Parts: sequence; structure tokens; C-alpha cells
Amino acid sequence: MLNLILPKSYAREIDQKRLATAFREGLRELGLAKNSSLTLRITNNRLIRQFNRAWRGENSATDVLSFENAFTDPETGEEYLGDLVISFEKARQQARVGGHAVQAEIELLFVHGLLHLAGYDHDQKEEWAEMTRVQDQILRKIGNPLQGGIQYNE
Repeated sequence: MLNLILPKSYAREIDQKRLATAFREGLRELGLAKNSSLTLRITNNRLIRQFNRAWRGENSATDVLSFENAFTDPETGEEYLGDLVISFEKARQQARVGGHAVQAEIELLFVHGLLHLAGYDHDQKEEWAEMTRVQDQILRKIGNPLQGGIQYNE
């Protein structure tokens, strides 16, 4: 289940059904349990900057943060993966620079964060190549045109 925290001010610009589809396709591609869940919070630069400073020591706004918190609910058996936070303002800015829709950017960031919750990373070149491959595969399945969206800095 995708638990979405979405302020009304952003709701009309985000297709929640597409995010749910991205979640289902991501679970399928990653081989995660169908009863997996996570919480996605769409917020602004101010709040994501606070999270980034508190958890990563970075005093700047970022596009997406992943907080792995994997556990199984003993009552329901639900596999909780963790929490994602996406800055709508950062996503909109990146979409403008890239010349694409903010929805496509939000989906890219969501899939990217989901991969981090599933244990993927992109610090090493081999990890980067695998994470990019899987991310692109999920994005293709949901009809998202953004490919190769992970930057690798040597």
C-alpha cells in the first residue's frame, strides 16, 4: 500500500493513480511482497531541507530522501519498507530545466527512492549501473520518458 501525504496545494498537479502504478510495478520488478507498503510525503524545499540537515548533515534542499525502516507488522503481515520525502518545488524546478512534466519528475524521484528502500545504491560505478538499469526498466513499464536519471560522479 502506498500511503501518500500530499498537501492540497500540490494535489491537482500530481496523478496519484500513476504513483500507485509505479509502486506496484516497482514491487513486481524488485520481487518485493505484494503486501509491502511505504509512506510518500510530498513537501516543499523548507521541510526537506530540515530533514536533510537533521539526517544527513546537509543544509540544503534536495529532491528526494529515503528513510529505510523495514519491518513486518505482526498483526497484518504487511511489509513496511520505510518513508520517502520528495520536494515538489525541487521536482518542478528540475522538470523545467529538463523540459518535461513535473509528473514525470515526481515518478522518477519516487522510483529512485523506492530502489533505495529496497537496498540499491549508486556510490560505486557497478552499483550505479545496476540501479540505473532497474530504475529505467520500471520507468519504461509505466510509460515514463525519463531514462538514465541517476547521476554518477567519479
